Amino acid sequence: MPPPPRILVATVALALSCAAAPRQTWHETTPPEVLVEVLPRAAQAALDGVGLGPGARTVPVPDPARRYHFRVSAQGFVPAEREGEGARLAGARLGIALRPEGFGSARSLELDDGAGLAAAAALLERRGAHRPALEYAERAAEAAPEVALGQRVLGDAARALGLRRRAIDGYSAYLRLAPEAPDRAAVAAQLEALRGDVALPLEEHER
Repeated sequence: MPPPPRILVATVALALSCAAAPRQTWHETTPPEVLVEVLPRAAQAALDGVGLGPGARTVPVPDPARRYHFRVSAQGFVPAEREGEGARLAGARLGIALRPEGFGSARSLELDDGAGLAAAAALLERRGAHRPALEYAERAAEAAPEVALGQRVLGDAARALGLRRRAIDGYSAYLRLAPEAPDRAAVAAQLEALRGDVALPLEEHER
């Protein structure tokens, strides 16, 4: 059964408009930049040997055929390197989570690896590196909120940094996820102290 005249006319008009549209170049159709995210956030990124500075940023990759080489490093962490052609990197996210020294080389860390990030956060917290421990734990809780270890480390690191509300959230989530944990009583005591401790800094001072 042939389509109604109106539908046929619309189809023909659409086909003509597509055929008449000028072909776009690679630069017009794909954002020639890549989003680089790193952990720890103080890690220094470099592109082809040129420093980019710390933290997340978008980096131009204007040549689709060129291979771009990224290197990320931070004191106390194993450096990591990534590379790829501009055509593959443009419009993408390049996430790099550094392994703490001594974490082991059996596995690589990824920004979406909640369990691995939680384990790395626990190691950092045991070493007293509270700020990067908090960053790894927060990312772990975001990627895998069901991983109890990440929530526990989040609570420990936030408490050590005086971030009361974040510590309460982390400990509360841990107790919900691990009701039979052997350290439950200790964590519950910390949580009770935080809820009643008005001397700790308020959230507006947290960063």
